[in-house]
Amino acid sequence: HGGNSKQAMLAFTGEVYRGLNATVFSEPEFEFAQQHIRILSGLYGVLKPLDLIQPYRLEMGTRLKVTAKKTNLYHYWGDTLRETLDEEANGAPILNLASNEYFKAAKEKELKSPVYHCQFQDFKNGEYKTLMTYAKNARGAMARYIIKNSITDINDIKSFDLNGYKYNDRLSEGNTFYFTRD
Repeated sequence: HGGNSKQAMLAFTGEVYRGLNATVFSEPEFEFAQQHIRILSGLYGVLKPLDLIQPYRLEMGTRLKVTAKKTNLYHYWGDTLRETLDEEANGAPILNLASNEYFKAAKEKELKSPVYHCQFQDFKNGEYKTLMTYAKNARGAMARYIIKNSITDINDIKSFDLNGYKYNDRLSEGNTFYFTRD
């Protein structure tokens, strides 16, 4: 890697990573993240937070002809992302904080580990709605909360209370946890 390589957790700058705010992590927090957090990348596949990468901009949904039969990154990655996540999780629950666009590449229905999802919604015009920019930031904040609190039990994320979001038992069902703010 060249001189502009960065650790994956510090290389990305989107709204999720603003919510994550990894620049404030201590060494033990980076070590916890390295053990428990994985980043899905259209270019690199499954990354650990401290893996060195070259900064890049490539969306998972980008259509490009990799080979004659692989016309997009979903085809290119095929079963690799799912297999890597299964191996890493080893049957433990997976908390998906990736966008739908990225997690679709992991082929959730074929994963051996149970998968949990978080929905972040704001009360607007008389109902709870997902406001994308806020939800992206909250996904990063959830990852920060997990790292800062060394959370390994899926149910412990229900105590998340950053940016005004709180667990909503009434809306949550099955493997989808809703966090709402008024």
